[in-house]
Amino acid sequence: MSEVTPVTQTPTASTVSALAGVSLLLTIVMGAVGMLTQWVSLMPAGVFAWVAGILLWPTVARQSKIQVTVLLGVGFSLIGWVVARGGTIPWQLLIKGNAGLIAMLAAVSFLQLAGASSATETQVYPRGRRALWQTLLGVHFVGAVINLSTVFIMARALALKGHLEHRHYISLSRLFGAAAFWSPFFASMAAALIYAPGAKLTSLILFGLPLAAISLLLTVHDVSAVGVKDFRGYPVSVSSLWMPGFLAIFILSVHAIDSNISILGLIAALVPAVCVAVIFLRGFKGNKETETPTPLRTLHRHITINLPKMSPELSLFLGAGVMAAGIATVVTEFELGFPVSNFGGLEAALLLTTLVLASMVGVHPIIGVAAASPIILPIGPDPSLLASTFLAAWGIGVAASPLSGMNLALQGSFSMRMSDILRWNGRYAVLMVLAAGFLLQLHPAA
Repeated sequence: MSEVTPVTQTPTASTVSALAGVSLLLTIVMGAVGMLTQWVSLMPAGVFAWVAGILLWPTVARQSKIQVTVLLGVGFSLIGWVVARGGTIPWQLLIKGNAGLIAMLAAVSFLQLAGASSATETQVYPRGRRALWQTLLGVHFVGAVINLSTVFIMARALALKGHLEHRHYISLSRLFGAAAFWSPFFASMAAALIYAPGAKLTSLILFGLPLAAISLLLTVHDVSAVGVKDFRGYPVSVSSLWMPGFLAIFILSVHAIDSNISILGLIAALVPAVCVAVIFLRGFKGNKETETPTPLRTLHRHITINLPKMSPELSLFLGAGVMAAGIATVVTEFELGFPVSNFGGLEAALLLTTLVLASMVGVHPIIGVAAASPIILPIGPDPSLLASTFLAAWGIGVAASPLSGMNLALQGSFSMRMSDILRWNGRYAVLMVLAAGFLLQLHPAA
């Protein structure tokens, strides 16, 4: 009798993880269909995202749980207040709020499959100024598509005895964060397009690329001031850049042909399809000796193991969606709005500064964006100006805030201190806010 245990009668952690992964896969599929066609709304995608979020809630870290609980509490309290005064519950907003963003983020995770082989070729480390440029452009453009995993692949390769030196840290953190200014594959762009409806991708990229160039030049200057001759860079191969280039060109081309096509829907549909095609074309062959995974095994592992690892972001975006729904309901019900009647360059610069300051004390950019959007939208701001402000705040905050997800992870992995990050990136943040504020004054809608 002692050999019989009740464990098999309850779902195991791996089973729950697999179910959550399948739910996220369905979020991608239904999100792409909902954004690209008129067949269904985003409600099914929202339902699957919530199912995944509930299943993965036990795996979310305590600090993140507290933050998400506060977001949910604020959102539901505001909705409850409106309902108590005779209003209605915004079910659609609650369920599908950030479904498009979540579908896009889950889809982008498939790029890790297609980029894994080229990202780990680190046989020879270049040195000097050329190595610096190679590292900066590599983390920027590869990271613009493959996202945060790029930073950690490069950081582990460049770290010596578990320590990431000053020059390597600012190179990786700043240029990765700068990709948030313009990359269609970043959560920042998804949030900007969702919370500033009507923003034009081309306009956002044209604003973001000069800002990224300023970040690049500032970083080159700061690294050179410390010393560049002995700088050990990361060997980025040309083969690792074809995927970002192809996807970016294809998406921009389609958007140029028909600007009404949803960028988020296009990414959600295209990225997984291209990545699946790539791993099948590589012809992985299952081999018991080398344990090389077959394409199907690779996909199964990604869906059931890797996708559920986005539980912190998933819960955060679900919580932010609820908070945004609550704020939007209050604003609509009581006809509240921004304290000014016009949103121009000055207002954009003030909003940018506020969002960056909030990120410095630990407020995730999605929270600031989700809170600001329903307050500002009623005054009819230019969507591209508002979205550009969101992108600038996101990119600066990710790099400069010691409490951003990237910086917290780097601190834990490489024994860095918050004071180091503030000292190394504090001045950078101030200069980038000034630069972004200046560019916002030059915006056509300013």
